[in-house]
Amino acid sequence: MANMQGMSGLRVLDLSDQVSGAYCGRLLATAGAQVTLVEPTAGSRLRSRPPLLTAIDPMRSAAFEYLSAWKRGVALDWDSGPGFDAFGHLLDQADVVITSMADSQALAFDGRVRSERPGLVHVSATAYGLSGPWAGWRSSDLTDWASGGYLYITGDPLREPLQGAGPWTSYVAGITAAVGTMAALHARRTSGRGQLVDVGTMESMASSHQWSLVMWSHQGRIKHRANNRHAEAHHPVSLMQVSDGWVCIGAPTAAQWTSLCIALELPEMADDPRYATSGLRFDAAEEIDGRFAPFLMSRTRTEVVELLQEFHVPASAVLSMDEVQEDEQLEARAFWAYPEHLASGAKMPGLPFVLPSSPDDFRAAPSLGADTRAVLSEAGIDDAEIESLLDAGVIALHGTAHG
Repeated sequence: MANMQGMSGLRVLDLSDQVSGAYCGRLLATAGAQVTLVEPTAGSRLRSRPPLLTAIDPMRSAAFEYLSAWKRGVALDWDSGPGFDAFGHLLDQADVVITSMADSQALAFDGRVRSERPGLVHVSATAYGLSGPWAGWRSSDLTDWASGGYLYITGDPLREPLQGAGPWTSYVAGITAAVGTMAALHARRTSGRGQLVDVGTMESMASSHQWSLVMWSHQGRIKHRANNRHAEAHHPVSLMQVSDGWVCIGAPTAAQWTSLCIALELPEMADDPRYATSGLRFDAAEEIDGRFAPFLMSRTRTEVVELLQEFHVPASAVLSMDEVQEDEQLEARAFWAYPEHLASGAKMPGLPFVLPSSPDDFRAAPSLGADTRAVLSEAGIDDAEIESLLDAGVIALHGTAHG
């Protein structure tokens, strides 16, 4: 096992073929860990996950390129005897292994690999976890949004529930898995033992609720859809229209409410007893918005946001995706990565935080088997055995396999 100094000494094997586990691996890689993607010789299922960059390669996935950036790549069918022996060499050097196997398979794998490697941390990222009556159930982006309670509270109150965009739930689970990984590694420093980190997307989403749960447990109220309003007895915490688009304003506290009224040149509203508490303001949301509208509609997003920030009121323009990609704040933070191998001027989200241990340079997602030989050699497997594994079809080297 590596003696981890910061994140740079951490060795991770990423076996996941689902977004949550793959994103956990990406977060660890961008924090400075050495993350090796271990996929079958036919390629990970993530390589064919839409959207596909069909102008370049019919089987090149934008999701895979993003999730696998900063990782090394090994193509190895470890379910065979010789394959598992080779995989065992990789496990012997690893601190963490990430999987997305079904419950019974994951538990059997855990018992097999950690019985001889007590310091190994196994991170299992699945939809419903490895126990309980739903363990092993299939899921999708939509069912994940539903099971965690977010589908019910998203959308217009007079319409059907709405799913949030994309695999957002899987990214929340990936973040949860990364936190669980670090907690297990911290515990290992004292005990010397690894553990199974069992992460379910349903639990990750349920734990992300705030006052929605307290509303039910302490008030007996079920939170309902409220369109673009907060719907937890706070206002304004919502979107408001201005002359050139929309801004998001969050002023739930009494101090923020007072500052907002003064900024919008309506100081009398701050002392109006009809708006004295957050609950009263929530009940009077339509009236409040109507009184704010003339001021807001006569100004641009930039003018409103800069004004409210001066008054210490949380506010942001609602940016379109092209505006996000050109925003000066993200540019100043050197947030973007530039995968020029995909296309000239291509852009993707880069490092999500600033850490001294983070890698200096962008590393593109590996081609299938790109680092197989190097990684196996580092694990102590000699060239003759590597060639034998290649001849047997147990491994693939870059350029020797399809996918």
